[in-house]
Amino acid sequence: RELGEGAFGYCFALTEITIPAGVCRIGPQVFAGCTALTLRVAEGNEDYCCVDNVLFSKDMSRLVFCSNQKAGSYTVPDSVTVIESSAFYYCTGLHSITIPDSVTSIGDDAFYYCESLISITIPDSVTSIGDSAFWNCDSLTSVTIPESVTSIGDRAFKDCNSLTSITIPEGVTRIGDWVFSGCESLTGVTIPESVTSIGNEAFKGCKSLKEVFDDATFYASEKPEDE
Repeated sequence: RELGEGAFGYCFALTEITIPAGVCRIGPQVFAGCTALTLRVAEGNEDYCCVDNVLFSKDMSRLVFCSNQKAGSYTVPDSVTVIESSAFYYCTGLHSITIPDSVTSIGDDAFYYCESLISITIPDSVTSIGDSAFWNCDSLTSVTIPESVTSIGDRAFKDCNSLTSITIPEGVTRIGDWVFSGCESLTGVTIPESVTSIGNEAFKGCKSLKEVFDDATFYASEKPEDE
């Protein structure tokens, strides 16, 4: 009745799978890296459904997994309130994703290694961004985090090598470990007064970082000589 975490991960030659009617739980990254896979759900399954190669909870309130075959642009349906952990994991062909106002949380690893993702719209309804949510999104150039967000997980934007600027909204109290580590193109960061702690190596390897602002207060203007 359960498909465990990573059960079919990186089965590159797997072309089709039908989730049986009796399956009631699907763990994260079950089909991660299955770049040729077409998903189906057996008739009679009471917990899941599949629409256009995207797996949802039966009531379509939770987006569980997007097939790695998806390419171009994708708009998350208005019924979705939660983008689950690893939902778009390894969707290397997607360059644009639109998230509706119905979504309140983005899970851990949700967009991990979406290497072609250039733009994403995070609506004001989102309150939390999970650990490693955008890790290795190499093509992501800018992100606007809405004022509604109060929690940004560890490694959330780690190794986003094309990210040039970021504004952290008022209300966030902690910048987690390695959040922007390896963002080599990041030149400026705005940090609000609400932030009381910055995690380990949060900006490690940000070789282009020149300006850090706390609201209108200037903090630093030059990168270290050894960077």
